[in-house]
Amino acid sequence: MRRVHALAACATALPAALLAGCSGRANDLSTYYDDPAAVSSAPPSTSTAAPATSTTPPGPAPAELVAEAALTQADLVEEGVTPVGAPASSLAIALPDCAINLGAGADAGLTAQWRYARGSVLRQYVVHTPEQSGVTAAVEAARDALDCRSFTVSGTRFLIDDGFTLDEVDGADRQLSWCAGANTRVSCTVVLASGDLLTAVSVESTTTKAARDAITRVAPVAATALGRARA
Repeated sequence: MRRVHALAACATALPAALLAGCSGRANDLSTYYDDPAAVSSAPPSTSTAAPATSTTPPGPAPAELVAEAALTQADLVEEGVTPVGAPASSLAIALPDCAINLGAGADAGLTAQWRYARGSVLRQYVVHTPEQSGVTAAVEAARDALDCRSFTVSGTRFLIDDGFTLDEVDGADRQLSWCAGANTRVSCTVVLASGDLLTAVSVESTTTKAARDAITRVAPVAATALGRARA
């Protein structure tokens, strides 16, 4: 009977002794799994991402914008006009009306001309300036120049008729319109600006009604061409 009690006592004491013998540190479960050998000794990464670079392509050149804003045969199909030569690139863009200079400050420009079957003439002038303020200045300079009240072309004296005003044309930031008449000729002109582009269209005819009607039809077409260039 004493032998059984002795074995039981040994069995009770054995686990504690083994646990004590397997550990060289206190029996603390919060640090039991912190094995120093498991911690990586590799140095932290020092690589950095390369700085982002802009990939935005450059915008169209001024000459390309001017060309896009030019009226085409397809644009004017309802007018039944025929081109007189090819559009000409030029920075010397001036209207005969009071010697209005639209090319001041421009870095690109062109002129074009068409003829109606009955002899009327349609002209277009397009300019681009490096800043929008240049186009705004050109429109205001044209408005001021019309104070001349009259001008002479090839010996014929024209009188400014600022009583003609077009309704607001969609797609234009600024606009200006007027007519000028002589004994046998009348011209009506509209100037439209959008951003850094400006277009002026004039129709010269033998009657006031023909010139006014034509410029009223063509003005929104010219504004659409400006929008095409801005798209």
